[in-house]
Amino acid sequence: MPSETSGISDYAAARAHMDCTSPTYDLKKAFEIVESLSSKGHQGAQYLHGLFLYTGTCTIQDKLTAMDLFLLGGSGGDEASKITKDEIERCSESEAEQLIRLKLEGEQGNTDACKKLFEMYTNGTDPVKKDHRAAVRWYTVCAENDDAYAQNAIGYMYMMGKGVKKDRDSAVKWLRRSAELGNAEAMYHLGEMYDAGLCYTDVNTFEAMKWYNMAADAGNPEAQYSLASIHMIPKTKNYDPKRAAVLLEKAAASGHSEAMYQLGMFYAYGQGVKRDPHKAIELLEASCEAGFQQAMVDYANMRFEGQVVPKDESISAKWFQKAADSCNGYAQYALACMYGNGSYFEQDERIAAKLFRDAAEMGEVNSQYCLGCFCYEGRGVEKNPTEAAIWFGEAAEQGHPGAKALMGMLLITGAGIEADVERGLKFITESADAGYYEGQYYLGKLYMEGEYLKQNIPRAKKYLSLAARQGDRDAATLLEKIRKEKMR
Repeated sequence: MPSETSGISDYAAARAHMDCTSPTYDLKKAFEIVESLSSKGHQGAQYLHGLFLYTGTCTIQDKLTAMDLFLLGGSGGDEASKITKDEIERCSESEAEQLIRLKLEGEQGNTDACKKLFEMYTNGTDPVKKDHRAAVRWYTVCAENDDAYAQNAIGYMYMMGKGVKKDRDSAVKWLRRSAELGNAEAMYHLGEMYDAGLCYTDVNTFEAMKWYNMAADAGNPEAQYSLASIHMIPKTKNYDPKRAAVLLEKAAASGHSEAMYQLGMFYAYGQGVKRDPHKAIELLEASCEAGFQQAMVDYANMRFEGQVVPKDESISAKWFQKAADSCNGYAQYALACMYGNGSYFEQDERIAAKLFRDAAEMGEVNSQYCLGCFCYEGRGVEKNPTEAAIWFGEAAEQGHPGAKALMGMLLITGAGIEADVERGLKFITESADAGYYEGQYYLGKLYMEGEYLKQNIPRAKKYLSLAARQGDRDAATLLEKIRKEKMR
């Protein structure tokens, strides 16, 4: 059997005759060449021959032989043949014929057909499966015919490695061609490449800003927001909150949820604009309604505290709940605290424990610590020192000072966990040195009692005093006890 490369010149000729944009377009002649090459085992020709036979184009329709050709081509390594055979087998006869006709049109360079095939393979629309590689192949035809949207899409796929290997040169080539045709999204993607160092590109803020500015001037809200973000970075030569505010206004007017959030925070704190709590509320609520979780969490916090905008726990609860329903760990933690303390909601430690657990299992450190406390104290759940130690350990590993203090004591006393005095002392010392009052209290107590550390009253007084200054009553009690014993 001849190798596929033996007929490469004839195959190229067949392809040229199939190109509907070419002056040599002659589908009948293309079929004759393809039929000859197919009989000699050329896999690419077998695929094209199958398309002709299945649709009865330039020949008598013969679906069975077409399927045999797709099988032969696929078994020989031709991906298009294999994909086509699989697609035909899983859809109805009418769907299959419609798809194969569309593919034959696409192979002729019909851009309308190629657009439809791109959308089908990009989204996984029946009867095809999602396949970015196939999508790139079809849309490249449109890109080569100066379709700016196709050029942008192909450039982005090369930039991100979707369906093709990441290729900086190809990404830049297609994005630049699209940008030259006025496509603002392509300008934005070029800015992204230089801003974030995507696709093996060296970070170049100057070049990023050049493309972002072009895209922003063309009305692209993502570019307006990204450019504003560069102007929002303090202590840099590009820091310009007033310019950032102008850009955020434009992006927010287009419905950009993050821009609405950032602009709302600007108005809340008077950054780059005159402080305006009413405008801040309007923008933050719009961002929340648009589904931006950071806005929900921060706005809920602001409403709960009532320091920047008027206090309103009902609004706070509403947005914490919305964010929690979207599995936001911090929102679940905040809601748990509200239920645990009886803030706005009726106090319910079982609900609080469940919310703490949901957030803790996602890695939210404060919830891990609080769930450890609930398990240790038996609040909302059965008392379980072993589980408490697990959650204190998780939070301590993330650096939570309170968890380090309590985990340290569990390790020292062996409560719910195998005793490890040295590791326990390490955790408590780290907590105390971080300025956490409970760590200071425990370390002072250990120095005072002299059971696990050599007794050292001056050091005990030092750490207990530090804790007492932060309002720890137990530390104050021990200090008073030391004072009385000294007076005896």
